[in-house]
Amino acid sequence: MSLTETQFYTEREARDLNRAVEQLRGGRETVLRDWIERVRANQAMATGQAMAEPLLLDHVPQLFDAILDRLEINRSREDAEQFATVHGFMRRLSGYNIAETVLELLMFRRAIWAHLTAVGAQVEGAYAAMEQIDGMVDRAILSSLTAYLDPQAAMLEREGGEPGTDPDGASQGTSPPAIPA
Repeated sequence: MSLTETQFYTEREARDLNRAVEQLRGGRETVLRDWIERVRANQAMATGQAMAEPLLLDHVPQLFDAILDRLEINRSREDAEQFATVHGFMRRLSGYNIAETVLELLMFRRAIWAHLTAVGAQVEGAYAAMEQIDGMVDRAILSSLTAYLDPQAAMLEREGGEPGTDPDGASQGTSPPAIPA
């Protein structure tokens, strides 16, 4: 955590926050696995349930790392927002609807909370971490939605740029349903 960030916390609070970040970083694979399971189990996530795991993960691991880097080394929050922007744009092209796009990031937040609870993180550190993570996930949702709603995404869909087609527009298996513009 940077010096300017630690000035807002007592020494004990800063130590607890750092411990919570370490617990999250050490549990990265557990958090991502939990998130995948939540997406697969949620009936409102029909598109996510059908996606191959690498496509489902998309930019979520990088978003997770950028959020933790923000807490630990004061990485620019724009980095996390950029991953969320690309994620939202790709979700549109993958056939997600807008509710699935938001729900997916809400489940990501819940997987982070669940991990901190499961590892018995100190309440003060977990709360301090989640207070900041909540804000970053909220901004990630907004960035993702902005990209999802970008008119360029609709143009790519109409021009045959969606996944599942080759450059000539021929189908390569089942392509996701088109999203109305």
